Amino acid sequence: MSTVALPESIEGVQIIGIDCAAQPGDFGLARARVRAGRLEILNATKGEGADNCFDDLAKKVQDWICGDDHPDPPGRTLLALDAPLGWPVHLTRALHDHRAGAPLEHPDEKASADPNPGNHLFRRHTDRFLAGKFPGAPLDIGADRIARVARSALDLLGRLGTTDDRQSPVPLLWDPEHLERLGAIEVYPRLTLRHLSPKKAEIHYKAKASKNPNHSKKRCAIVDDLLRPRLTLDPEDLRPKPKKDGPSDYDHDRIDAVLCALEGLHFLLGKGVGPQHPEAARWLAEETRGATTASLADIQTTEGWIWFHHGLLPVNT
Repeated sequence: MSTVALPESIEGVQIIGIDCAAQPGDFGLARARVRAGRLEILNATKGEGADNCFDDLAKKVQDWICGDDHPDPPGRTLLALDAPLGWPVHLTRALHDHRAGAPLEHPDEKASADPNPGNHLFRRHTDRFLAGKFPGAPLDIGADRIARVARSALDLLGRLGTTDDRQSPVPLLWDPEHLERLGAIEVYPRLTLRHLSPKKAEIHYKAKASKNPNHSKKRCAIVDDLLRPRLTLDPEDLRPKPKKDGPSDYDHDRIDAVLCALEGLHFLLGKGVGPQHPEAARWLAEETRGATTASLADIQTTEGWIWFHHGLLPVNT
């Protein structure tokens, strides 16, 4: 992260990084605040709640949003979630009129040069864009278990948009200037880690120490990389409660939540790659040439988009 002071326009903004999971107790949460030119990680913890019961998790995040437990309530909060927040437009339209036993097709399938027509049904445009640039593409929301994580993330967002007298969805943001009280973006910690430390981007670090001690060492190395000049973080917050026989291992869900918060900062600084970024726009124009179903509006209203730091793109873009 640059040592240049953060702009005053985002001073006091709260960023909540959310590493999503199928069940509330497996969520990772990191609460950060932009303060005095630094990003301060105030809390890093795990979610709460019994299986399929998101009330406790939503209450914890809602309390953070409202600042009920802090003497200086935030005026604006950005949620940065590691989960798909939309569905492939081709899939949603193919399913709309589908009948059991009939082929599942989309209008552009025959014209597509992709040898695997399922890619257009089960992957969003953002997923295909990333697959062409970086190894380790996001899971296909239309075909993998990540769909359960997406459902949980959307359940949480729905609860956070509910107030005493009305329900309004938390808006997805496409421009940092549009953050008012509350907004959300989709992020991918693996890409944030790639920007933070390219050599560690391809490592696996999520197995328990009892199953793979090497992963514990890798988590330590990642935490060391998170201690940046403009990022204030207490590494102990990334550990569960201490064990009787010594300190607990770093928790990968909390690490990912901090990475989500860091990507939220990149977005606020205008350093994120969205669908209107020149490189993404060029790719989308080529992808949708002659197509009948895809548009920027489809991406913003149906599919969503994974934001990542523009420094990951080739210099000539």
